[in-house]
Amino acid sequence: MKKIERILAIIVLLLDNEVVSATQLAQRFEVTKRTIFRDIETIELAGFPIISQPGRNGGFSLMNSFKLRTYTYNGEEKQDILNALNVKEGLFGLFDQKSTIKEKISALQVADNQQKHPQQRFSFASPTMHRHEIEVETKLKIDRINATLKENRKLKITYVDNKGEFTHRMIHPYELMLMNGSWYIYSYCETREDFRYFKVTRIRQLETQQTTFLPSNYTEKTITREKDEHIHLRFKKEDLGKLYDYYTDDEIEISESYINVHISTSQQQTILAFLLMFGDSVTVISPETLKKLHIQEIKKLNHLYS
Repeated sequence: MKKIERILAIIVLLLDNEVVSATQLAQRFEVTKRTIFRDIETIELAGFPIISQPGRNGGFSLMNSFKLRTYTYNGEEKQDILNALNVKEGLFGLFDQKSTIKEKISALQVADNQQKHPQQRFSFASPTMHRHEIEVETKLKIDRINATLKENRKLKITYVDNKGEFTHRMIHPYELMLMNGSWYIYSYCETREDFRYFKVTRIRQLETQQTTFLPSNYTEKTITREKDEHIHLRFKKEDLGKLYDYYTDDEIEISESYINVHISTSQQQTILAFLLMFGDSVTVISPETLKKLHIQEIKKLNHLYS
């Protein structure tokens, strides 16, 4: 743990406890008492009124009139912070080895609730659509990507495109996004001279560069989209439960013998994989272009096994 992190943690402990001994602090941060005394001196020089109490039960404390009391956040707000940290840990797999932030907030929450363990209200068994092995691999990549995001460093990646070809790109990473059950990184691609979405699972190699880039106002960049068109799909009635995983009540029309789904989208190619997942339980009613694409994919599968 860095010195500044340790000092901040000591301040939090002093704010939340009446007296903390040098031995407790040394054991907590795995340093010598001499180091703790130097840290206390640094805290005093920063303007914090430290009181040293001698004796067997002595130690360090902050002047009561100075304490901010756990005042800054109420119990519900602290629980929200813990929930957010649990979400971050579950999604990204990023984990501070000392659990410093979570430990600080948990300590404050315990003091308020008089509970040994604050209740965890959010957890993730498998936050994406990927198999466990792929999810572990993806989180390792995200960990490295996240480090470059903090420092605006360029990334050199080997990427598999939609045609199954390996390409080498130099990208400026801007933002990690979880979309449709998969992680993407929104980046400026030097090869294409434009902004692109790169699916993290398709990044086969990545190398952090020493060179940095000056971020532009990427929020003004827009991704060219085709015009949305109406799509009408018909499903078997027994698939209603599955359909609620993908569509809203307004998009689902239930009849006595089948279910109609009406949506607007421009991604006909993307929806094909979804249609094949339902096998013979789905029929494309319109548009005609999507119906033809669906038939072509079915013929390909039939040819594959004929």
